[in-house]
Amino acid sequence: MNKIRKVPPKDAFRDAILMNNRTYNDYLDRMRKICLSMFEWVNLPESMNARFIEQCLYYQGQCALLYDSNYGYLNTMASDGSYINIYGLPTEIVCYSYRFNQRRSLYTTDIGMVKDKECILVLNNYDRVPTTYTISLFAYRLAEAQRTADTNIKAQRTPVLITTDQKQYFTLKKMYEEYDGNTPAIFADKNVITPDALKSLKTEAPMILSDIMDYKREIWNEFLTFMGISNLSEKRERMISNEIDSNNELVNLNLQALLIPRKEACKQFNEKYGLMGSKAIDVKVRSDLYNVIKQFESVTDDYNKSYSWNGL
Repeated sequence: MNKIRKVPPKDAFRDAILMNNRTYNDYLDRMRKICLSMFEWVNLPESMNARFIEQCLYYQGQCALLYDSNYGYLNTMASDGSYINIYGLPTEIVCYSYRFNQRRSLYTTDIGMVKDKECILVLNNYDRVPTTYTISLFAYRLAEAQRTADTNIKAQRTPVLITTDQKQYFTLKKMYEEYDGNTPAIFADKNVITPDALKSLKTEAPMILSDIMDYKREIWNEFLTFMGISNLSEKRERMISNEIDSNNELVNLNLQALLIPRKEACKQFNEKYGLMGSKAIDVKVRSDLYNVIKQFESVTDDYNKSYSWNGL
């Protein structure tokens, strides 16, 4: 005779932990996509990869640009390989990737060194701090707020707690299954179900979803500001011009903290390898939002200049 395998009861705690992790990873993925797509690297040699540059900067805070006699121009991960110079940067860089590992001298100024003996260090910011650390904190706070909102919504569905003894537990459970199934009438034995045996407690929770969503919006806008992306925490008509200007200034400063080190690396790369004019590499902000920097650096602006709108 075959034994029937008993399925264990639903583990609510396990499911809650799983949903917590899914929510956190979801917000982390959303923000990482924004971070990795902010900048466009222009005129990179075909042997180089812009996606990998941004991934290295996001996860490690730095990467290396170099020339190799076998592979041509490359971009790799980078780590400190020697003592620190007077400006706080390593004098040698370990340039490594999958099936590639070389030690190179750090390029500072062109002293005529052989082409494949130096490398350019690209910084995510002047502190060489990866973006992922801060993004993880934003994702955690957003996930906590969203899971709190989920719990608050569920609390609206279970406003009553029924108390009874163990003998009548299954009887009451069966009765309320009929209630949940919209049975028009529920019958019970008057000798079994008595007023003293059945009591209920109100467990209704206040609806705070609106406050939670406002908090989430503030966290999301703080993330956008950190990444140098234009945002307004309030409707524009409610803000005075000084508040808008102050927000734009903070956005621009955060954007420059990411953009300037990348541009400096492009300048060094062009100097080191003699790339000029249309062959020079550059980095631009991939956005059509207006602010002081993006007005001049946006690839959308370049696109609009070269495209005829036929008078529309």
